[in-house]
Amino acid sequence: MVRLGYAIPVNRFNRAPRKAIVLNPYAKIVLSSQDRFLAERYGVLVVDVSWNKLVSGESVFPKIRGEHRRLPFLLAGNPVNYGKPFMLSSLEAVAAALYILGFKEYALKLLSLFKWGRTFYKLNEELLEQYSKVRSREEVDEISKYYVLGEA
Repeated sequence: MVRLGYAIPVNRFNRAPRKAIVLNPYAKIVLSSQDRFLAERYGVLVVDVSWNKLVSGESVFPKIRGEHRRLPFLLAGNPVNYGKPFMLSSLEAVAAALYILGFKEYALKLLSLFKWGRTFYKLNEELLEQYSKVRSREEVDEISKYYVLGEA
């Protein structure tokens, strides 16, 4: 995204905007349309780090200031983690966040940058639509829980 001019790198954690939405898979608060004002004003921050490091506990997230949010249940469309829940690439994570926040055109533009972007969208189109239409975090969690556990 940086190489193509769609993102600005932040090389030091203390340089991130204080109120930016930090996409953090360990955050307690789920991303919802309620966060749109934060994204409009301060931006969305994604940490481009290997999933292997995240799984091994080498988390950088406590060092990053901002409003930490986790994405709800989504399936990866990228070739490395295809079909795996929650194992999104940085591009997929940002595109999903933008879609949920109501910036659908920007999300689809980002996804068009890679061949597998359309695959991600097709795998998650129904979910992304549902997540973007609800107004509360609780509703997002209910939808996510339904897809994960098969219960409401």
